[in-house]
Amino acid sequence: MSISKKIKELKKEGDKFIFTYNGKDYEFYLHSVSENYGPSFSIHEANSFMGRSMNVDKVTKQYITLYDYNLFSIRSTYKIPINKIEMC
Repeated sequence: MSISKKIKELKKEGDKFIFTYNGKDYEFYLHSVSENYGPSFSIHEANSFMGRSMNVDKVTKQYITLYDYNLFSIRSTYKIPINKIEMC
């Protein structure tokens, strides 16, 4: 199943699915749904209490673009190539 199809299956807050990238398992998580802005997603390490979490900026056919802010409000971005993701 494609990642875009899995994302469309996430309907309510807390829905998630697991994928593998670079040998680690991650959860793609529906964080919240806003009437004005639609769904808000995040990705974090699966089975990790203190793992890093990043917000999903956008999903294209090539990448999942992520961002977060550090302690000093500096924005970091990261791109996960779709072709490097293994669905669990």
